[in-house]
Amino acid sequence: MDVILLTAVVTAIAAILSKPLKKIGTGNESAIAALVQLLPSTDVYNPIRRQAVYSLEQILQDNNHLFAVVKALSSHQRLAHEYYNLTGKCAQNMPYPDLYQAWHQSNFATRAM
Repeated sequence: MDVILLTAVVTAIAAILSKPLKKIGTGNESAIAALVQLLPSTDVYNPIRRQAVYSLEQILQDNNHLFAVVKALSSHQRLAHEYYNLTGKCAQNMPYPDLYQAWHQSNFATRAM
C-alpha cells in the first residue's frame, strides 16, 4: 500500500474515532493516559499522534491531567516543540508552581543525587 494512501486512511480512522472519544474520554484517566503514551511513540504514524494531541486538547479537565501531559512532553524536547500548542494550553490552565514542577520533574531526581 502506498505510504500516502496509508497515511490518509490512518488519519481518517483517527478522525472518526476522536468524535466519540470526546464524549467518553472527557476526564477519563485511562483514555488520557493512553493518549499521552502515544505522543513519544516512534511506532505511531504522525497523523495518529496529531489526532492524539487534538483529542487531549478536547478531553483534559483537571490539573492532574494537565500535569501528566506536561511531564510527558517535557521529557521529549522534540515533542514539546512539535506540540507547543498543547503545551501552551496546559500552561495557561495550570498554576505556575505545578507547571514548573511537571516540566522539571525529571531534573529534580538528578539534582537530589
